[in-house]
Amino acid sequence: MGQGINKLTQVLQHRMKQLDEKPPILDFGTIQTDRSLISNNFPRAIPFGDYVSCISIPETIIKPIRVLVGWVGDDAIVINALWLRSEV
Repeated sequence: MGQGINKLTQVLQHRMKQLDEKPPILDFGTIQTDRSLISNNFPRAIPFGDYVSCISIPETIIKPIRVLVGWVGDDAIVINALWLRSEV
């Protein structure tokens, strides 16, 4: 019985460690033409108004905007827009 308890303890400790791992604080994302945000670590669209932004987001977006996203708990914060050298 001791080996069974030991194995169960190892499995539970491994699983708790997996659940406790925190996602990165900084992430890349894309503001879509409908102004929703999709980040690399949270691939579902976050509607405009459900995330915070440090930059002004235009009402009309012709093509997606790459952005740097910060995470505070479960809240996404758009920190800045990113451009390729060819776009500057």
